[in-house]
Amino acid sequence: MHKLFLICSTGIGVFTLCGCSDDNRPIKIQKVDDEVKIKVSGIENSSISDNVDAYLGNLPSISAKRAGLYRREIIELVGEALKSYGYYKPKINIEFPDADAKESKSKLFASPVVKVNVDPGKPIYIRNCDIEILGEGAYYKSFENIIKNSYLKSYTVLNHGYYSDLKQALKEKAMALGFFDAKLIISKILVYEDQNAADIVVVYDTGKRYSIGEILTDDESRELLKPSLSLLEIASGSNYSSEKISDTSSALSKTNYYRSVDVTPIVDKRENGRVPVRISLAKQANNLYRIGIGISSDEKLRGIFSWDKPLINEYGHSFSSYFRVSKIKQDAVTIYKIPRKNPNLDYYYFKLSQNYTDFNDTRSNLSHASFHYVANMTGVWRRDYYISCEYEDFNQGGEIGYKYNVMPGLLFSRRVSSGGMYPAVGYSFSIDSKFGTRIIGSQNFFRSVLTFKGVFSPTEETRVLYRLTQGAILGQDALRVPASMRFFVGGENSLRGFSYMSKSDKQTNGKLKGSRYMTSGSIEYMFPIGIADAKGAVFVDSAICTDSYSDNHSMFVGPGVGFRYITKYGVAKIDLGYGIDNKNDSRGFKLHLSFGPEF
Repeated sequence: MHKLFLICSTGIGVFTLCGCSDDNRPIKIQKVDDEVKIKVSGIENSSISDNVDAYLGNLPSISAKRAGLYRREIIELVGEALKSYGYYKPKINIEFPDADAKESKSKLFASPVVKVNVDPGKPIYIRNCDIEILGEGAYYKSFENIIKNSYLKSYTVLNHGYYSDLKQALKEKAMALGFFDAKLIISKILVYEDQNAADIVVVYDTGKRYSIGEILTDDESRELLKPSLSLLEIASGSNYSSEKISDTSSALSKTNYYRSVDVTPIVDKRENGRVPVRISLAKQANNLYRIGIGISSDEKLRGIFSWDKPLINEYGHSFSSYFRVSKIKQDAVTIYKIPRKNPNLDYYYFKLSQNYTDFNDTRSNLSHASFHYVANMTGVWRRDYYISCEYEDFNQGGEIGYKYNVMPGLLFSRRVSSGGMYPAVGYSFSIDSKFGTRIIGSQNFFRSVLTFKGVFSPTEETRVLYRLTQGAILGQDALRVPASMRFFVGGENSLRGFSYMSKSDKQTNGKLKGSRYMTSGSIEYMFPIGIADAKGAVFVDSAICTDSYSDNHSMFVGPGVGFRYITKYGVAKIDLGYGIDNKNDSRGFKLHLSFGPEF
């Protein structure tokens, strides 16, 4: 085994080279039966201690009989590891095991130990720290902020890692902003060991910032790009920015118009201060089909079939539909989408649906048609303005009705998260409000539902999820709205420990009536259980579902435990809830199964 030590201004690295014989065949390394362990003491700082262990980890297996031959190599490795943190004059004492001692031989399962005691000594302090940016980048605050946040300051302990990080950060920022000719003019650390001092000098010349040159596309990509031109964050002549390149690629992908998206700057062909950018697109299939079968504790066995046409014409129109069937619900939905200014953030869509529900004491046949305008180009809130027409034939616990309503409404929402199916932090807020009037429909009412959900992580391995939902129906006909607009609680998404939508106010005949008010909340704590990609959970759900908060209503409570298995497609959940209904003196366990995003 050969060792190569590299000493440079950025610190000292250790590289292990594979040993080879003269005929280029690998050298077979013999296994050591009496291999020693190296134990380092005297270093209080855990980061420094870990760095020393990492350096010593480059040593080969050492026999107790030959350990003394590695004294110089051990001292050099420990010394170089300490130098990275500014300790240039350590005192290192090594105690080797006595391989021939009878006491050592009697310990059949104990490995001999090389004891390395380290006194790091006094660290080297930075005396002068001179970091200078030349070129056009000298006027950019982003470079100034990198220097300010670099931890390299006068009168602080020298740290080679911070020095390397600074240079890497300057390089990455220069490339991200289009300073493709940037280079280090001076980069050095001058160490004065007798004075316990060091001077740092870094001079970085960014040169001039490049701008976007020609946007290159082939004939097919140019045609496919027509409905998405408003999504381009880049334009010929504008300042180059890798962030804008990435945003453009992401926005094009979100349209679902394209099977693949490639937005690439051609840096090698830059000239005259400009960088050409190539956009390559491949069209999504004309028809996309999906068939699925699933199971949940709420709907039992269910199947779904979807049919989408992602890009119908050069104006970006699209069509989507799905048909979902279970024992208690059958839904058919079609949506036709028309972009206005931005196919992702500013568009119209028409929705037609037919929904049939038959479970508990509810039977409903609902026909729905609506026109929507979604605006999200300005501000952080998504606004969905709509007007919907619904005809519902229902039987709710013996109450039979036929209602037709035309309802203007607004869905106001926002979602922020760290991303993925299992985010560490985030929240979502939505409020959906609509009203009906007898001028153009059957009833006078106002209905609104507010939902707030969130997640945060007390530690890297734990999660706390919480939810609050408030619903209300107001107005002259608030108690007579169709069954689909009334409030029920129960099930995996509202109140675990109870069957799906099984709780509300009741008719005089004892059957479910549906309520005009609903308040529900939940808090859940997830924790590791020692299985990869799996978590345990404890939770408490609670809800009130009533026609009047002043009545002697029930508060339903559902504490329980759960199991989570995390995949890249979603989180599989198993929950065992214990439903408590104090008013009716009813209690019992309920198992809930589901799969989907955690938040």
